[in-house]
Amino acid sequence: MNWDQIKIIFHREMRDQLRDRRTLFTIVVLPLVLYPLLGMVLLQMTQFTRVQEVRICVAGKEHWPEHPRLFESVSNSVADSPDSVSRGVEFISQSVGDELTAKMRTQARIELASGQYDLWVFIPKGGKIQPSGNRDQNITANGEELEATISNVDGIPSLYILGNRASERSLLAERRFRTMLAHWQQRWLKEQLRTHDLDPRLADPISVATSDIAPPDTRSALLWSKILPFVMLIWALTGAFYPAIDLCAGEKERGTLETLLSSPANRREIVWGKLLTVYCFSICTALLNLTSMQVTASVLMRQFGRLGIAEGLDSLGPLPISSLGWLIVILLPMSALFSALALAIAALARSSKEGQYYLMPMLLVCMPLVLLPMLPGMTLSVGTCVLPITGAVMLARSFIEGQYHEAWIHAPFVVIVTASCCILAAKWAEKQFESESVLFRENERFGISSWLRHLWRDRASVASPAEAILCGLVILVALFFGRLVSSDTVLNWDSIARSSLRTQIALVLGPSLLMATVLTRSLRPSMGLRVPRFLDLSVCVLFAVCLHPLYSRIVWFLNREYSMGSETQAVLEQLQGVISAAPWHSVWIVMAIIPAICEELTFRGFIFNGLKQKNNVLRAILISALFFGFSHGMLQQSIAASMMGIVLGMIAWKTGGVFCGLAFHVTHNTLSTFLPQWIAEESNLPTTMRWAFSRTSEGVDYSSLWLTVSVLLSLLCAAYIWTRKEHEKSNAPSTVSWLRQALSAASFARR
Repeated sequence: MNWDQIKIIFHREMRDQLRDRRTLFTIVVLPLVLYPLLGMVLLQMTQFTRVQEVRICVAGKEHWPEHPRLFESVSNSVADSPDSVSRGVEFISQSVGDELTAKMRTQARIELASGQYDLWVFIPKGGKIQPSGNRDQNITANGEELEATISNVDGIPSLYILGNRASERSLLAERRFRTMLAHWQQRWLKEQLRTHDLDPRLADPISVATSDIAPPDTRSALLWSKILPFVMLIWALTGAFYPAIDLCAGEKERGTLETLLSSPANRREIVWGKLLTVYCFSICTALLNLTSMQVTASVLMRQFGRLGIAEGLDSLGPLPISSLGWLIVILLPMSALFSALALAIAALARSSKEGQYYLMPMLLVCMPLVLLPMLPGMTLSVGTCVLPITGAVMLARSFIEGQYHEAWIHAPFVVIVTASCCILAAKWAEKQFESESVLFRENERFGISSWLRHLWRDRASVASPAEAILCGLVILVALFFGRLVSSDTVLNWDSIARSSLRTQIALVLGPSLLMATVLTRSLRPSMGLRVPRFLDLSVCVLFAVCLHPLYSRIVWFLNREYSMGSETQAVLEQLQGVISAAPWHSVWIVMAIIPAICEELTFRGFIFNGLKQKNNVLRAILISALFFGFSHGMLQQSIAASMMGIVLGMIAWKTGGVFCGLAFHVTHNTLSTFLPQWIAEESNLPTTMRWAFSRTSEGVDYSSLWLTVSVLLSLLCAAYIWTRKEHEKSNAPSTVSWLRQALSAASFARR
């Protein structure tokens, strides 16, 4: 690349963007004005902040002990009330009988429904108070009323509480009353102990002293470490997307893209010049929003803490400079990734309006990866740091929170994953600009009838990339709803077999076979039905056998990093027990052969051949592997299957069909299904094979010796498949050509 050309293009694009008032407003003005304005509005709204008053009707108050006092109204103006839990509660007494009658229930319902009272409490005569033995009973009547009783050990209710569950005020009144009742119970118990000459501290025997060893800067940064990375990355994505739309779709509309493409700079230099421009705007947008939000929120929360609105937040100061520096370090590669993705996606748009429609799908894909670190219990580990975007966010959190030892251990994994994603995204952007069909697409009027006629009239021998991706999405959606509505509740082999066959044939193979029949001219090339060589089949079977030990170690590692819950493990163990008791031939057909056939014809057949158009092999291998991985239900299986899908994609590419991958897949499924049962007892192992297995704390597994040997043999098999030449793919005759040759030989023999 000529960096002088890139520099010229970069300066040109920067000048054009800085002259655009909309861009300047979005990048500079909006971040500096938005958050202070929001803070001003929130401060003005604090004058309306007060404790919402609730009205509680108390019937039979004379039956309740006078000391300590419970039913005492406290208004909002009494800020320093000795019993702050009673603020905003107004009690209204009623004189009623000694028992709760049907007439009283009807009256209470009417008063609650009309809003005269928010809660209705009845105290029966003779109800005993037993603070240490309370039992709550909730009864829902007519879907609108809540009747709760607080009972003692004799079963005689001490209180009846009637409320309206459909009313927020009634729910609020019940929560406050229950809190007041709990406080009153402690005071009453202490008075009873004091009356009987006992130490009142027996009511609260445990005294706890807490001490926080975290430095003040770390405590201040704890909340910011969860919020600011999320805000920073969202604005980095937004700041990259809008300039990318203007630099691609905007230039198409203005007609200046052709002039740029005719310049001495090549396509790659043009891409990098635009990419650096988008990168600068992404970083500036994120930094300005980060600074403005953090400063405004710090001042605002301190003010809320002083006013008593947000207790404990008055000590929340600004983020330390070191923590802000770690955020900026993480921002640099993330902005590069978002810029490359935004530029590649914006190149697809034919207009600025169309380009804006692409922002929402991109946000939907990136949002879960940004939100995942905010879930409770998420920690930085090998399993989480290898996730794109998620690993970078969690690494930034670890540095901000001062966990430097843990952060530096996992930093290399995050750097490798992030760098790989950035390189792939940049390559994709270059690929988009090298395609004339992408850069110079014309606007077309869309019509359902004309589109259907186009699909039928212009059918090709294989599917298009769009049709292949559509097929994969349809399969994933069908699998999602199919697994949710599964009606087999009895876990036996018949139900497992029916569910597996239904899933594989109807939900996996069905959509691809239907689309191949309707959208392509021939099933043979669209599904990759090419007769392979016997040597290739043999090498693929050996490859599957040799690769299985390494695959088993990968699965073990994934299960350790992404541990399953006890309920899921119990279900899997029960499922394994049912499969072990079933006939081996039916298990082999249902669990090994049928899934291999359906998945290979779908993912390495229809989808792979459709994505491989224009020799885009890398796209075909990666996307088909992702679809193959996501089709599995569990996370651990999805990751392992995606890795295996890359190997199967390489086999399909080099052998030119699905049969070699099918042989690999059947062998792999057979080993995964039967090997754990076969080696469960060492007595089942032949003497000549015991060297390949060893006993561990979790059972019998592959030995280290066989793992090393199998990896070397796997590399040899992979090298053989990789070094196959393109012309070797046509040496194996197809079924049709073989029949033609046989018929020609027969006719020649008759003559």
